[in-house]
Order: sequence, then C-alpha cells, then structure tokens
Amino acid sequence: MLAASPPANGKANYGWDAPGIMLGMLAIGGALAAFGVGLAAWQPFAYARVLGIVLIIAGAVPLMLGLAMLQYGLVGKMRTRDAMLNLVAWRGDEMVLDVGTGAGMLMIGAAKRLTRGGRAIGIDIWSAKDLSNNSADSTHRNIAIEGVAACTEVKTEDATRLTFPDESFDAVFSLLCLHNIEPRTSQVVACQEIARVLKPGGRVVIGDYVPTHFYARALREAGLEVRRSSAAFGIAGALMWLVVADKGNSN
Repeated sequence: MLAASPPANGKANYGWDAPGIMLGMLAIGGALAAFGVGLAAWQPFAYARVLGIVLIIAGAVPLMLGLAMLQYGLVGKMRTRDAMLNLVAWRGDEMVLDVGTGAGMLMIGAAKRLTRGGRAIGIDIWSAKDLSNNSADSTHRNIAIEGVAACTEVKTEDATRLTFPDESFDAVFSLLCLHNIEPRTSQVVACQEIARVLKPGGRVVIGDYVPTHFYARALREAGLEVRRSSAAFGIAGALMWLVVADKGNSN
C-alpha cells in the first residue's frame, strides 16, 4: 500500500501489452511483405511476381495484427478503460477490485471516480511477458504520478486464490488478464472467485482479446446475471470482447 503523497513528476506509463507478440507480428509481417514487394517488383525468376503477391498477402495478416496492437497501446487501451469504467453507475464510495492490474491503468481510472471515500485495489502476479515493465514498483510510480495514492492499494495475488472476504467489492474489473490463466479450468475458478467477492448489487466488467462467452458462462454458473458478452473492436481498435455481469441483491 502506498501512503498519501504529492503527485510525482513525469507521465504515467501503462506499458505495452504482450510486447513480444506485438514485436514478433510486426517483424514477421513486415519482413514477409517487404520481401514479397521486392519479388513482385523485380521478378528475378519465373513466377516471382506470383510468389511475391502470396508473400504480401501472408505478411499482411501478422503485420495488421501487430499494427492493431501498436494502436491499442498508443490510444486504444485508454478508450477501452474509459468504456469499461463508464459501464458502472458511480456513487464515489465504492470498493473496487482490478484483477490483473498490471501498471494500474484500470485501478487508477477507477480511483479518480472515487470522490466520496471509495477505495480501489489492484492485484497481479507481475508477468513480464504479458506487459512491458510489469512490476508493483511501476504500478506504485503510476499511482504517485496520477495522485491517487490515498485511495488505492496494490497487492501481489493470484486471481484463482483471492484472499478477500465474500462480498467485499461493489465493482470488479479485469482487462487482458484471464486468458493468461492456465489451464482453462483455472479461468473458471477465477470467475468463481470474482463472483464470490462481488457484493450483491455489484457489477463485473471483463475485457479480453479473446471472445468472452466462456467467462460469461462461468459467471452465470457462479450465480451472476450476464448483461452482455460481445465484441468491442470499435472501442479498442483491436481484438476486444467485453462481458458485463451483475450480482442480484440478497432478499
């Protein structure tokens, strides 16, 4: 937990998601496309033009995916964050959990909406392959820069073994996290844990680059009412699906 302190200097850095995959896509796609253009233009041997066109098409797929990931890192992730946060009707006093907080983007965004004594907690296991510069220290730095230390907390914790009591949070968020949990049966456990710590009347919002229908089923089986599980490509400018689910009020 970070004590309250004045905002730090600099600009928050929320990292690049799956940096190895993004760079690999750009490198492979760019190399194939460039080689294909060269063959098609200079035609050094028979059928070189045909082969060049094939390579251009083959390279275009990973190149476009890599560019989409690049665009997402530059602007799409902030649009996605805001869209996810806007799915909650904020009072300002909520208890919020960000599962797989990474550099703290969602947690910090939520904290800025907690104007009446709420608190946002972010958990992660800090996997470097999932986010560049992924560490608790980087998250603490962003918290200080954004000036939300007084209402945030960062914990190293596994999404499949949450230590929080039942019905602790008014809202639970997770972005580009659950697909990293293996095996897939453990993703179900993570969804069950999310449902367990959600208060009656609370809302879960999960975003991922894979279809969220599997999470939706797991949340529904855990007793939540799924409001939405659909694509959000236009928001992210990249592969993105969102699932929204609510826990009914206890009678």
